Amino acid sequence: MSTHQAQPDPWSGPGQPTAVPAAGLDLRLVPAAVLAWLVCGVGIGLVADAVWVGVLLLLLVAAGLLRRLRRRVRARHRQAGDEALAAWVLALLLAAALLATVAVRGADRADQVRALDGTEASVTLRVQREARPHEDGALADALLLAVDGRGGTLRTPVLVLADAAWLELPFGARVQTQARLAGTGPGEDRTFLVFPETVERVQEPVGWRAPVAQIRAGLAELCAEFPPAGRGLVPGIALGDTRALPAALAADMRTTGLTHLTAISGAHVALLLAVLMVLLLWAPRWLRAGAGAVALVAFVALVRPEGSVLRAAVMGGVLLLGLALRRPRSGLPALCVAAVVLLAADPWISRSYGFALSVAATAGLLLLAPPLSARLSAWLPRPLALAIAIPVAAQLVCLPVLVLLQPRLPVYGVLANILAAPVVPPATVLGVGAALLAPVAPGPALVCAQAASWCAEWIAVVARACAALPGAG
Repeated sequence: MSTHQAQPDPWSGPGQPTAVPAAGLDLRLVPAAVLAWLVCGVGIGLVADAVWVGVLLLLLVAAGLLRRLRRRVRARHRQAGDEALAAWVLALLLAAALLATVAVRGADRADQVRALDGTEASVTLRVQREARPHEDGALADALLLAVDGRGGTLRTPVLVLADAAWLELPFGARVQTQARLAGTGPGEDRTFLVFPETVERVQEPVGWRAPVAQIRAGLAELCAEFPPAGRGLVPGIALGDTRALPAALAADMRTTGLTHLTAISGAHVALLLAVLMVLLLWAPRWLRAGAGAVALVAFVALVRPEGSVLRAAVMGGVLLLGLALRRPRSGLPALCVAAVVLLAADPWISRSYGFALSVAATAGLLLLAPPLSARLSAWLPRPLALAIAIPVAAQLVCLPVLVLLQPRLPVYGVLANILAAPVVPPATVLGVGAALLAPVAPGPALVCAQAASWCAEWIAVVARACAALPGAG
């Protein structure tokens, strides 16, 4: 039985109600989200015929449950399980719809792979993420837009394995090059591996990508003269640009469980919305919700629409909608809605480690951090209890995924996160501020970047010290 207590609502402005009811956990959307994730994760690895069989089975089960529910309604029997039965019918129908989407898109993908696998031709690519160093060359995420001799326009995600010259290409650049295409397996999130030769032509970013590329490049230039930690971590923490991150520091951050600091995630979105809501505390509710939505779209464009970013942005959008409609906010239903929406938009995200870690960490903060903090508050001051509970909850829930990704445990991960936590928000805010100011006010931008670099140096000290402890990995 849940209790109801009044809690302060930081979203409320002056003259508005400052309390909302705090109810128990709302788990109604969890089965739908889990089922959607499961069918997408399995479906993308199957051939189209097998996927359509799965769709048929889901529809048959849903029909059976619906028939049973209708009999109860006709007999005017209201039973405790009726709502649960109806919820399962809706969840199965949702899963069938997602699986049908997987079947159609999977068939299109298979046709593309059959037609282009092994092709050597002039291709047109758009860089979706700045290339990062890899052995003696570079890796870049891109969209395959066109293949010479093939009609129509493509928008196929690919992974480019290129030489070091690709490290200089900005986000959004359009590249024409002679390349060989190699198809990937049906469950991979990139349809092809692209092996380019010499770059024949590069077109600078156009449209909204041009200012985004300028802002991202401007922050990298501001940090170019900083020590290695600041040069690599400030763009990484603020915008997810890890090209300048020293390899040794990156290894120490992996050992100590700090790599999430350079992966744009829900923490960045939450911080953005928190700062914006404080600045707009005087404004009416509809204006704050609208400004938050605009800021979310702009931030996603700035840091690139990757899995964790999209998950956090969609979740933030759901919360903003609740703010605009004056509905009580609930993090767990928002997380489930975000997961289902993103799976519908891109079923291949279901096998992404980044997406899994992002959802798991958010779920841990929603479910495990509050009771853990309450327990620790009996022996520790509340701020310290929160500082310990948050990284412990995230680490515990993410641990199964981390072990699959990298078969070793960050023994001092909680300690490293506690020590680094105080400087992460200022490093993020100052880094983003420096990036936005650089095109119009280089002087203040440099001041912000310098302050952010001091925070980055502390994170580097923590990573190196904890990685050097006995049994760190």
